[in-house]
Amino acid sequence: MLKRLLVSATLLFPLADARAQGSPAQAQAKLIQIEREIGAANFACDYKYFAQVEATEFIFTDAGGGVTTRAQDLAGEKDCRKSEGTYELDDVKVTLYGTTAVVTARATTTTKNAAGAAVVRRNRFTDVFVWREGRWQLVAGHSSRIPNQP
Repeated sequence: MLKRLLVSATLLFPLADARAQGSPAQAQAKLIQIEREIGAANFACDYKYFAQVEATEFIFTDAGGGVTTRAQDLAGEKDCRKSEGTYELDDVKVTLYGTTAVVTARATTTTKNAAGAAVVRRNRFTDVFVWREGRWQLVAGHSSRIPNQP
């Protein structure tokens, strides 16, 4: 009997965990909010935020094929310089797979160079999140720069 209860609880746990995320629309809105917060944290050098949102197994692959772990990413705090700018998302798509979500989007970052001229960079990214411990955790990401148009 106990074994049957444990099996039943194990089978129902992912469903209960998925319900804790809220409705699909609420989960999608939260994930988009997280993506915007990631952009703001980059400007603010808010590594406490990254430590919260990145899962321990987080891995990031850049456009050149370089790979960064969570520990390596968090170690970048010592070299980070706060800056001002804007971070806008468009062409956002959030796909939910139970307790896993894939977010794809185009990001436009605008900053200023040393001379005060605007520098605009665009990229496309894919982030993978899992719902764990009552929150969305980023487990993998990839970003590719979109070349500037002449």
